[in-house]
Amino acid sequence: MSKMPELVRNAETGCDRRRDASDEITRRQIREAIDDPSTDIDVDAVFERLERLHAERMKAEDSVA
Repeated sequence: MSKMPELVRNAETGCDRRRDASDEITRRQIREAIDDPSTDIDVDAVFERLERLHAERMKAEDSVA
């Protein structure tokens, strides 16, 4: 049982490293999106598409159940 604290510490360190790597990837993706010179997508068009896709998925789930 004396190795338990060391095991927990190692697990926490591993989780911290994974979280840090994930945060860095997210920061990089955000920076790329901000720096992207392509035309912005209209927010209303995005939400309309999301709502349509959601409705289609819900309808498909209803037909399966």
